[in-house]
Amino acid sequence: MKSEAFFYDAEGSDRAIGIEEVLGIGQIGEHQLVWFDMDAEDVQALDLVSRKLGVPKEALRVQDGRASQGVAVYDKLIAFKLTRAGVADDPITLILGEQWLVTVHKGAVAYFEEFRERDRGETLLGRLTPLALAGSLIDWHLEEFHQEVEQIQRQLDELDSQILHQRARRSPLVELTKLRRSTARLRSRLEWHRPLVHGMLRPDFYPAADEAHSDFFHTLESHFNRAEEAVDRARELVVGSFDLYATRTAQNTNDLVRALTIVTVAIGLSAALAGVFGMNFDIPFFHTGIRGFLIVTGAMISVALALFSFARLRDWL
Repeated sequence: MKSEAFFYDAEGSDRAIGIEEVLGIGQIGEHQLVWFDMDAEDVQALDLVSRKLGVPKEALRVQDGRASQGVAVYDKLIAFKLTRAGVADDPITLILGEQWLVTVHKGAVAYFEEFRERDRGETLLGRLTPLALAGSLIDWHLEEFHQEVEQIQRQLDELDSQILHQRARRSPLVELTKLRRSTARLRSRLEWHRPLVHGMLRPDFYPAADEAHSDFFHTLESHFNRAEEAVDRARELVVGSFDLYATRTAQNTNDLVRALTIVTVAIGLSAALAGVFGMNFDIPFFHTGIRGFLIVTGAMISVALALFSFARLRDWL
């Protein structure tokens, strides 16, 4: 991606604008707002923004700096980071000024594009404060966690179908372990935002915030809580799938033991019949030759078939 700037004018035109051009405007009007969406690897643009807006360079760093978990305050600026649901070690840094917002990240952020695509015409976004715009982006950010949860649920549905399938041969333990790790990692990344979301409700977070901001922060907190509940449900579903697999495995073991028992009984009956006819009594039947042998063998097979038919009728096999 490349670094971009978006100029929102509630009394004029919204437009994408060059970073150098918008920095040359000077004073930004009351109903105007500028969003600088910066590539973390675009060092030249970051230096320009840092110099023109008075943003400390450490605040613009994605991987380090004081703006770690929670909020960092730099004179009139505040900065914080968001951890991404599906991208490891690539957080998003947000820095709020009086009439502008700076976001710094590596690679494209899908919901940033969706946010801008949604408002293609003239909007009233210029009337928003940078804090309100940042709050909207955080709300979109939480949707990424819901999308990750939905993907985990789809994978679990497929695994449950495999587990319940009578002829499934491949063990799902590897996939279940991966999904368990995914849910744990997702929860850890979501928990990162707790100090930020709950901190927004404190009066010292942003003294210039009015009652409307407070209402929105309470809504944002409820959205965060729902995201936590969704991740917790995903974890419970993973555990439930493992329990289903354990139950299915136990059932398969019982079926195998039952089948082996029936086979053992059939062999035992055949052995008993053979033993009876192998006794050393001189009776006429023992002198029937091949005919007697075929009769005894047929009796053994008949006993086994009768036993298997009875087991099948009782649904033991």
